[in-house]
Amino acid sequence: MASSKLPFSPACLSRKNLTCQTKMGSPAAEFTPLSRLTLGNHTGRRVRVHVSRMWVALDPVEGTEFSLDCLLIDHEGGMMQACACLNVMNRLKQQIVEGRIYDLSNFTVCSRLNRYMACRNGLMMQIGEQTVVKKIEDDTGSSILIHRFDFVDFKDVNCRNGDRSFFTDVIGQIISIEDAGEAWKWLALSNIPFRNINLRDSRDNKLKVALFGDLGRNFDAELVRIRGQHAPVVAVFAGMLVQYYTGIGLTVRSSSASKYYLNSDTPEVHQFRASLPDPHVSIRQLTCEVQNPVNPSELVKNWRTIKQLKNLDPHELQNQNLLCTATLKGIDRTSCWWYWSCSRCGLSINHCTCLKNWPSVQRYKLDAVMEDATGTMNVMIFDAVAEELIGVPAKEIAEEVTADKISDLLSSSPGRVFQQVVVVSRLRKRALPHPPPHAVVGVPYGEYGDDGGGEGAEETEDDR
Repeated sequence: MASSKLPFSPACLSRKNLTCQTKMGSPAAEFTPLSRLTLGNHTGRRVRVHVSRMWVALDPVEGTEFSLDCLLIDHEGGMMQACACLNVMNRLKQQIVEGRIYDLSNFTVCSRLNRYMACRNGLMMQIGEQTVVKKIEDDTGSSILIHRFDFVDFKDVNCRNGDRSFFTDVIGQIISIEDAGEAWKWLALSNIPFRNINLRDSRDNKLKVALFGDLGRNFDAELVRIRGQHAPVVAVFAGMLVQYYTGIGLTVRSSSASKYYLNSDTPEVHQFRASLPDPHVSIRQLTCEVQNPVNPSELVKNWRTIKQLKNLDPHELQNQNLLCTATLKGIDRTSCWWYWSCSRCGLSINHCTCLKNWPSVQRYKLDAVMEDATGTMNVMIFDAVAEELIGVPAKEIAEEVTADKISDLLSSSPGRVFQQVVVVSRLRKRALPHPPPHAVVGVPYGEYGDDGGGEGAEETEDDR
C-alpha cells in the first residue's frame, strides 16, 4: 500500500548509506543476506541477524499461544519475519533474546502469511527443531542496524483501517497523555486496561494511539511528562493496528506484536526531532473520557434464552446488552452475506456521514441461524466476528464466493457456541444496507477496546 513520502528520509532506510557494506574477505561474506534467500530448506546456509523485535502470537481472549515471531535485520539492512511454532517455541524463548545478534542455520524459507506481517519481505523464515541458533558474543555483528521501521504518514493511516495484512509503524511527538482507563472486552467477558496517547507530526497533524493490556498499564506516563517539560519526547510505535472507533475516530491501537520506543538514538528520531517546527511543547495530562467498564456480575441478570429474546419488544430496550448462549447452524442462503462499507468508519456507504469520500470496502454481514434448547432465530454476525469464523477478510472473497459456500463451510464445522447477543435496538442507528434481524452476535464495528478478535494473534486470528 503506497504511502506519502515522510518529511524526512531516514538514512538507515537506504542501503547505500549503511555503514556496514559486505566486502570480499569480511566476516559478513560467510553469511547469506536475507535478500538472497529463496523458498525451501536451507541446511547449508547461515545468516547473521539482529533480533530487532520479538513477540508471542496469541489469542488474547483465551491466552493461547500459537508461535514465537521475530523481526530479523541483517548486515545489508534487509528484513525478514521469522516464526517458531509451538513445538520449538519454548526452546527458542530460552535461546533468543530481543536485541541480540545470532547466527542461524538449518532453517526453512516459505512465502509470507497474508496477515500480521512486520515487514514487506515476500518471504519469511520458519525456525524448526533442526535450526541451529548461535549467539554472537563478540562485536562482529555490531554494525548491524538495531531497528528498522516502515513508517506510515499520519495522513495515510486511514488507508490501514481494518487492514491486517501488515502491522503499522508510526513516529510522532507526544503532546498529551490521558489517564489510564478500562474498557469492556466482550469476547473476553472482562475489562481490559488501556492508555491513550496523542501525537503530532512535523506538519502538526494529530494522531491518537491506544495501548491496551500490559502495554498500557505499564506505560510510565509521569516519567514521560517529566521528560517532556524541557525537550520533546519523540515516540516510535511499531507493530500496531489501525481501527476506527465510533465516537472516538481513527486510532492506532496496540497488538501483541507492539513495541514503543521513546527518544531512541536512531537516525529516524534525530531527523524527526530536527523537523519539528516548535519542539518545546509541554506534554498535557488529560482525563480519560472513553471508559466503559462493566461489572461482570451484573451481566447475569441480562442472560436470556432464544425464546425469551424473540418475545422481547426491541422498542422498549434502550442501550441494553442481552446475552445468550447459542449454536451457529448456518446462514440464510438467500441473503447477501456482505455489504459495501466506508473504509474509515465501517458503516454502509448508504449511511456513512464521513466528510471525505473514503474508499469503500466489503465487510461481512452474515444473516445466521442460531439455536439453543428453546428454539432458533436469525441474528446478524458482523464483520470482525464473521472474519474470525471464515478465516479471511470479506474483501478477499466477496466477488467469487456464494452464500451457499459460506453456509456449507459453517455448517460442516463442529457446532460453534456463542455467548453473546446484543439486542439490535442499540445498533439500529449503525445502519446496514437493510434493517437487520432482532439481534446481533458479537460487538458492533468500532466498540472501543474490542476489535472482535485477537491482537496480532493467529486465526482464531492469524491464518496460520
